[in-house]
Amino acid sequence: MKTEFATFGGGCFWGVEKFLQEIPGVIDAVSGYAGGNTIDPTYSDVCGGRTGHAEVVNVEFNPTVISFKDLVKKFLKTYRDTNEVNLNSSSQYRSIILYRDEQQKSEIETAFAEFYAENTKIVTTQVRKLSKFYEAEPYHQDYYGSCRVEASSV
Repeated sequence: MKTEFATFGGGCFWGVEKFLQEIPGVIDAVSGYAGGNTIDPTYSDVCGGRTGHAEVVNVEFNPTVISFKDLVKKFLKTYRDTNEVNLNSSSQYRSIILYRDEQQKSEIETAFAEFYAENTKIVTTQVRKLSKFYEAEPYHQDYYGSCRVEASSV
């Protein structure tokens, strides 16, 4: 089976991770950091606002079950931002989609166009090229709100 990857940020990564893991076709969702300049950031670094990284989730998915564009559309329905401040924000909680190549960038543009065809609100979710994804510390993985979920019970 050929899999693909997508990276999304929409606030605290725990909620985004849970949301994405529940989508049919998603194989794995891993919390981490991306979109900034600091090499090998820690949670403390990112929360301190010194890195430019967002809390993001790196998703492995089966494109024969769900397309990248459909993942983007699902993300936009739930985690889009409409506040102009988000466009230039470097907050770790900003709404952001990070693409890997021109194909993904094109599919993001199509998903935005389709979203606008059905909605009137402007979307200020950032779209940036992914330079590197940094996996968050182990205690941030599979963490849903205030309770940790063991992998064997998922």
